[in-house]
This record gives sequence, structure tokens and C-alpha cells, in this order.
Amino acid sequence: MTKREYGIWINGAAELPAGSTLFERSSPSTGESVARVHLAGTAELDRAVVLAKETFRKGAWKGLAASERGKILLRWADLILENLVTLSRIEADEAGKTIAAAKGEIEWSVELLRYAASLAWSIPGRIVNHEGAEKLGLVTYEPLPVIGMILPWNFPTVTLFQKLPYALVAGCCVVIKPSELTAGTAIEYARLAKQAGIPDGVLAVLPGTGEVVGQGMCLHPDIDMISFTGSTAVGRKIASLAGQSLKKVALELGGKGANIVFADAHLDAAVAGALAAFTINQGEECCAGGRLLVQETIASEFVSKLAEKARALKLGTPDDVDADLGPMIHAQHQRKVLDYIEKAREEGATLVTGGRAPTSPGLHDGYFVEPTIFTGVEPHMTIFREEIFGPVLGVTTFKDVSEAVALANLTHYGLANGIWTSNLDTAMAVSSALESGFVYVNTYLETVPQLPFGGSKSSGLGRENGPDGLLEFMQAKSTFVRLRPSV
Repeated sequence: MTKREYGIWINGAAELPAGSTLFERSSPSTGESVARVHLAGTAELDRAVVLAKETFRKGAWKGLAASERGKILLRWADLILENLVTLSRIEADEAGKTIAAAKGEIEWSVELLRYAASLAWSIPGRIVNHEGAEKLGLVTYEPLPVIGMILPWNFPTVTLFQKLPYALVAGCCVVIKPSELTAGTAIEYARLAKQAGIPDGVLAVLPGTGEVVGQGMCLHPDIDMISFTGSTAVGRKIASLAGQSLKKVALELGGKGANIVFADAHLDAAVAGALAAFTINQGEECCAGGRLLVQETIASEFVSKLAEKARALKLGTPDDVDADLGPMIHAQHQRKVLDYIEKAREEGATLVTGGRAPTSPGLHDGYFVEPTIFTGVEPHMTIFREEIFGPVLGVTTFKDVSEAVALANLTHYGLANGIWTSNLDTAMAVSSALESGFVYVNTYLETVPQLPFGGSKSSGLGRENGPDGLLEFMQAKSTFVRLRPSV
């Protein structure tokens, strides 16, 4: 396996910071070293932010016609697809995904990039001209100068492209902190952005720790906004730090999605959807449907079918083209997920399938966890309440619509929920009653770029994607003009 070396990306070039801390990234699948990452420090952060502020003021990017920015982003999208094989390999090696999963994530991110680019031709504005002949009001939307973006390790590409292209269309300059665990693709995307025509100084990529680079971004006086994807606990810290300088924050945080299956649902489709909902990306997914709520009249048959499909899933390394799931991101996270499984047993849930780290040949060096299903899960149990971030599903039964809604909302999270029913009235009524920013009906984890994404309650603030994703990085300015009296 080829070991890659990464430093920082600043002013349109890659650098290895002098005296930097070296982080050795090992494959979650095999334990082999796949990358060496030279971590940024406070000096690199300050240099990147100062450069971004200067670049913004000079207008090399924001001064372009918005349509020109859009065209550059479309060229960038084409370059990413031309390098899809290489980029997929980097992401699979660092994040532990299957190659197919990494490829699918990048292809979806290109769709987000292309959609965001299209918004360049429709940046909004308003005129108020019906308040008298001498009065004219203008509402214009201006980019926030410098955006700090802090990314997680579970979806290093899609979490970037739910933010970055929208900020670039707006005309912002951006400083990105990818996780040191999965920094490779972010550097490569910046390299391709330069090739597409994005000016030097507009983008900086600074792999580093949260304690140094992340906290420094939140406190830096010349960063105007922080856009963060990650855990609710870290999101609260970021909001607190950013509040010291009253900078704007957008937070896409944790979730504990409820996937609700009514008795009139198409059973096979709902089983397939429930399986994907808790196993996609090995369950390392903030929208994962980790709580399965099944109407009691079909629960036994449903769980039997679901468990059979879960047992058939294949765990494997990125080199295994038949693999369905990869490993947990690192040993500590594997241990955390296994501890949640043991806690579920102790609290009285019934293990149906899975529950272990596999020991089969080819997997013992990685951080794998079997797809795991528990029944008899009650609301007081930890498995019902806490985000596990692994391939673990808790099944709870319900009698009627009102009980299903009450169980789904019995959480401080509010990111995404799912509904399976053949009754449109039921689907729309339950969707309206669910306390979450996104609702899937007769599908799960499926969307289109035009729809905004984000959470309520402890799942975050702000929205990504859709027109809302563009306006998140802009601020409204009102201009009032007193005209001369008409002749």
C-alpha cells in the first residue's frame, strides 16, 4: 500500500509546515500506515486567515461575476470526476470505506457541487419601490468574508461539499480544517480547485487537531463564520467559543433517527430501507435510522426478514469488491460501539444477530463490528437514547400512530426520521408531527440537492444544500434611497 504525505494547502500550493507535528494515519481495515500528515499549528492558521481576508478585500474572487464563479466550479466538478479512481482510493484507505461507498460519496458530492454552481445565476435580491415615488429600497446579499469550515471523519467529502461550493458561489474565502484522520481528499480537492481556476488565497486546507486549529478558528477575530459538522458535544463548545466574538455559526450535529414502519408498508421495501438506514457507512452516519419503530402486528415477521438480510452482509477491506461494510474508524471507536452493545444486553434488550467484532481471516487486524440488531428496546435504555455511530439497531414496537410519533420525538436530537406507509395521509400527518429537520417517506437517506438539510433541537443550527445553503454564507444589506421628486 502506497503511503501518501500531506501538509497544508495555502496560497495555491502545498507546504510541509516547519517543525510541525507528524500524524501517522493507519488504515482502519488493516492497520497498515497509509498516510503521513504534517499538522498545522496556530502560525499556519493565522497566515491562512490573513491571506484569506486580504484576498477577499482585493476582490480576486468576490469581484468576479457570479456566473464566472459558477463556470469555474463546473470545471472543478469535471476535474473531480476525471480523478475519481484516485480520490476514491484515498478516501477508502483513510476512512475505512468500501471503494464503492467512497466512489458513491464523491459522485454525490459532485452533484452538490454542480447544483451549487447553478445558483450563481440566481443569487437573490429585492427591490421595494411601492412606498411612494421618492422612495426606493434595495435588499442585496453579500458574502461573509472568511468562513472557517471544520469537518468530521465519517464523510470527509460530502460534508465538505455540503458547505464549500455554496460559500464559493457566494464569493467567500474559506479556511478548511479536515479531520487529521481523513485529510487526504481535502488537499486533493484544493489542488483540483486551483487547476479549475479558483484564485490563490481563496482556499486554505489545514489538517490539524481540534484543540489547536479548530479552537483557533473559533476564536480568530478575522474569521466571520464557523460551519461545523460533528458531534453535538463539540458543536456546543464551538458555539460557545464563537460566541465570544459573536461570529455566526452553522452546526450540523448528531442524530438518533427513528425509522417508523406501519403495518400497511410495503414490507420488502421497508426491510431493505431499514437495513440501509443503520448499516450505511458502517453506521457512522449522523442520519442513521438507529431506532426502528415497528407496528406490533408485523414486528415479528419484519425483524426476522431484517435479521436474515443483516447476517448476509459482508464485512471487508477496500480491496474486497464484494464487501458491504468496512470497519470503525479506529480502535477506540470500535471499543465504544462494542461497549454500547454490552450495555444493551445488561439493560435487558434481546440480541437477535451480530454483537461482536469478527475474527475471521482478513478482518482480525481491522476495527470491524458485525451488524447488530436488538429487540425489546425500551425508551429508558441507553441504546434508545444515545447516538452509537456504528451498525447497531434497536427495535421498539408501537400500537398506533400517536404512540409512534411520541416514541420518535422522545429524544433531544432532531436531524432525520423515516416513515414507511402506503397511506399518504398518514405519511404527511406523521411528517408534520415529527420534530426533525428532514423526513424520509418510503425511502431512507435519499434526497436531491435542491432540498435543504439540517437539524432541530440538539441536532444543530442552520441549513446546508438548496438555496438556503447559499444564503447561509451571505448577509442581507438594506439600502434606502430618497429620490428627487418626479417631474
